[in-house]
Amino acid sequence: MAGVLLALVPALRVWAAGLAARAKAIERAASGQDQIGLTEGTGWAMLVDGWRAGLMLGTALLLVQSARAIAGDRETGVLRLAVTRSASRSGAVVGRALLGPILVLFIIALSGLGAYLATLGVGGDFGDLVESDFTIFQGAEVRAEMMRSLRPVAAGLVAVHAFGLLISSLSRGPVLALAGSLASILLWDVFKEDAGEGRFYVFATHAPTFADGSAMKELSGFARAYSDAGLPDAVINMGTVLPPIQAVVFVALAALALRKRPI
Repeated sequence: MAGVLLALVPALRVWAAGLAARAKAIERAASGQDQIGLTEGTGWAMLVDGWRAGLMLGTALLLVQSARAIAGDRETGVLRLAVTRSASRSGAVVGRALLGPILVLFIIALSGLGAYLATLGVGGDFGDLVESDFTIFQGAEVRAEMMRSLRPVAAGLVAVHAFGLLISSLSRGPVLALAGSLASILLWDVFKEDAGEGRFYVFATHAPTFADGSAMKELSGFARAYSDAGLPDAVINMGTVLPPIQAVVFVALAALALRKRPI
C-alpha cells in the first residue's frame, strides 16, 4: 500500500497541475490573451511538484516505519527472541538503521517514476525552459540542478529514519514513539524559520516535510525559470554532509539507550 501511494500521490499532483494549466490556457484563448509564462519545458515544474509531493509522503512513511521498529520489536517480543539467538542489542539497532538508505532510495525512485510517467501522460515536455522565444535555462541545466538538489534531500531522509529509531528506542511502545517522532518534526516545522540560517544545521530542514523548506522547494522555482531560485552551494554541502553525521549519532544513541533498557 505504501508503494502504491508513493507512486500514486505524485501522479495525482501532476494530473491536477496539468488540468489547471489546460483550464488557464483555454480561458486565455477565449479572452484573446497571449500565453503567460513558459512556452517550452513546462514538464519540469510538474515533475518536480509531483516528485516533491511523493517525497513529503515518504518522509511521513519513514517516520512511521522507524518509530515503530524498535518499540514494536520490544512490545511483540521479536527483540527478545533476536537477543536470545545471539544477536546483540546494538546489532539489532544497526540492522534496522541499515534499512534506512534502502528505503530512502526506494522512496525517491518510486515517487520520481510516478511523477515522470504522469508528466509524460499530460503532455509535459522536458526541453529547454523557453519564454517568448528566449531560452532561460537549458534542459541539461535543469537536470543538473535536480541531481544537485536530491543530494541533501536523500541525506535528510536518511537522518529522519535514524531519528525515528532513536525515539523508538526511548519510548515504551510504538504508539508513543510514533507520536513523539511526528510531534518533534512538526514542532521543528513550526519554529524553524525563527532559527534563521541556523536551521540548515538541522537534518529535518533538508527533508521534504509538510512545511517544506528543502532543496526540492527551491528546485520547484528553478523549474519555473525563477532567476533567484535554488539554494547556495554552501547550504547544499551542509545538507549533504551534516545529516549523515547526525544519523550516525542518532543510531549510536539509540543503541546505547536500548542497552540500558529491559527487553
